[in-house]
Amino acid sequence: MDKSEFWNKLKKRLVEVSTAAADFTEEQALIGKLKFDILTLKRKIDHRQREIGQRICELAKEDPRPLAFNDDEIVRLITEIDELEVQVIAKRDNITLVSDQVRSKRQEQQKKAASEATGTTEPPPAKKTTAGRKKGTGTKRKATTTKRKRTTAKPKSGGTRKSTPRKKTGKKE
Repeated sequence: MDKSEFWNKLKKRLVEVSTAAADFTEEQALIGKLKFDILTLKRKIDHRQREIGQRICELAKEDPRPLAFNDDEIVRLITEIDELEVQVIAKRDNITLVSDQVRSKRQEQQKKAASEATGTTEPPPAKKTTAGRKKGTGTKRKATTTKRKRTTAKPKSGGTRKSTPRKKTGKKE
């Protein structure tokens, strides 16, 4: 491989990496904005719920058993909460949509890069399997241990080996 080919490959790879980093940053920025919007909506919901509680306390001062659902302000606050919850769900769906779009975009870019590298426009062939092999067999091997006999070192040629006497155990044979 000559130097110009090496530098061209390096340049191409750097462009791919920087593009992937830019896509990732864009995705995270969009998701971060949506999460911030969700947090803002949840805070509005909490605020409306506190307003409902305050209104019920005001009504309880006037009547020991207030009819909360007959009060127009409480009904208005409940409908606002429902609308805010629908917006939260929509924002969560948008987060999923954004991540799916970016993921599919990355996959398309990878396929394109792979086809350019091979010089074809077809997808790469599927992995080949060995004929006659059952699915799932041979992938895991049973862990076995082998016991080896210990051997004593043999003396070098010409030497003799001294044996040590056995200790007596006190048992009679």
